[in-house]
Amino acid sequence: MAADPRFRELPVTRNQHGWVPWLLALAMLIAAVAILHQGRGTLPFFDEWNFIIERRGHSLDTLLRAHNGHLVVAPLLLYKLLLQIAGLTDYWLFRAVLVALHLLVGLGVFVLARRRVGDVGALVAAALVLFCFAAADDLLWAFQISFLLAMVFGVWMLVGLESGSFRGDLLACVCLAGTLASAAIGLPFALAAVVIIGSDKRRLQRAWVVAIPLLLFALWYLIYGVSEVKLGNAPIVPRYAAEMASNAAGGLVGLGIEYGRPLALALAAAVVFRLATPRRATPWLIAVVLTAVAVWALTALARGDIGEPLAPRYIYPGAVLIVLIVVELLRGRRLATSAAPIAMLLVCLAGLANYATLGAFAAGLRGNADALEARLGALALVGTAVPDGFQAVPREAPQITPRGALESQRDFGAIGLSAGALASASANQRAAADSVLISAGEVTVGRASTVSGSAPKLLLVLNASAVPEGGCTRIVPRRGSSSVDLALPAGSALALRSSALVPVFLRRFGDGFTAKPSLVIPANKATLLKARADAAEAAWTVALKPSAPLTLCAR
Repeated sequence: MAADPRFRELPVTRNQHGWVPWLLALAMLIAAVAILHQGRGTLPFFDEWNFIIERRGHSLDTLLRAHNGHLVVAPLLLYKLLLQIAGLTDYWLFRAVLVALHLLVGLGVFVLARRRVGDVGALVAAALVLFCFAAADDLLWAFQISFLLAMVFGVWMLVGLESGSFRGDLLACVCLAGTLASAAIGLPFALAAVVIIGSDKRRLQRAWVVAIPLLLFALWYLIYGVSEVKLGNAPIVPRYAAEMASNAAGGLVGLGIEYGRPLALALAAAVVFRLATPRRATPWLIAVVLTAVAVWALTALARGDIGEPLAPRYIYPGAVLIVLIVVELLRGRRLATSAAPIAMLLVCLAGLANYATLGAFAAGLRGNADALEARLGALALVGTAVPDGFQAVPREAPQITPRGALESQRDFGAIGLSAGALASASANQRAAADSVLISAGEVTVGRASTVSGSAPKLLLVLNASAVPEGGCTRIVPRRGSSSVDLALPAGSALALRSSALVPVFLRRFGDGFTAKPSLVIPANKATLLKARADAAEAAWTVALKPSAPLTLCAR
């Protein structure tokens, strides 16, 4: 530890500021309520379906197989437990666990900061983390349990290491193993542990704290590991990492990356100045700085070619580590009690500034959830008889297969809208359901032996005349664009013939037709337009755009 008295640890006395724990609890409550309220109405999204559909069972391969290069056994086990408890229908419980992890990170920051900057300073540090709503991905998307779990384990590993006792080291060892088993950002925390223990005179006696988790991780990597690091990204690492650091700094104070860049630059200058004087550079400062740099550098090496340094999910780990760096820089200095109201007001203003970001991301997730409900409901009508490679939810969850959707909802609860609910759903949901039904081939074009039957039910005839023809109907278009709308109940068919191609536009639950034709009736051929029978009572509305006389017969 540095000899400079300004960097001594502050003694922790009970009830030094009796109101601080109450304010910390209030800040945690406000953060929890804000995040849970904004996250209402959301459902599993994107990568979560890898866990739900592709990680069934408890085999070693299921648990230990890498996900995008990450060892995710800890969050996967937690996810499996939540699926058994809540299923898919009580998704709020997943979000509640995510929020609980966030609160644990804030509490860990408070514990670490308290010895360095006192109660009031620790309260401000924890509140900055708790109100960092700019990291909306990590706070609202339940799949980020992986990131949050890694951060909880990482922060509390530091708490354990600080005590220097056997119990503390045991906690640190377990937490280091936990962060390594949650996400790749656990590796930088291992670096912090190496620095802290390596600087201790009892380094040999404490080496097991790091050795055991790292040996287990190395064993996993030899068997299942997949490196996401791309050496070709090395030239862009400095710029990419700097942008991530700036985005985290700006998000932390609610001012965005424009202000984050000078803040990150000022922090870097303060760190360099401190490290340039060895007597003033504590091992803990070196440890947290290296951890932050490693997080940003490894992310850049793995994701630099994708070009997303400003993704909100990268703000959270950077923000937490920046707070810990600042706390280390201020070690030994207390924030005056009289300054607490102003400091907390500024923190609250930062949280309010970021609350809009939280709301915007939540609105996007709710929109995805609405589309997911409709698409899964439509997929239930279709069943598994679909073309190979069919994707019912290509944007919100391309991992969902027809069989996977059927099995997951059978085991964990149905979240797709029922046939009756689809008819009264929102306009966007009904349009989404139609896109699935049309793509799955619920209405098909095939050959007909003859064009015969009865007169179809016409709903609208524009710029054309409809005349009887042998029990059927003949549509004679006039000059210009002609259109005929007619009803096609599920399980029924239309026999058609025209001397020219006839574009076919379809809708069932939706209010409008697609811009491009869904099908085309070939010219000079007896054709059967058939709607497959399913559990929904709603009939299809078919719009035909004939340019030549067209014979229609209902079957």
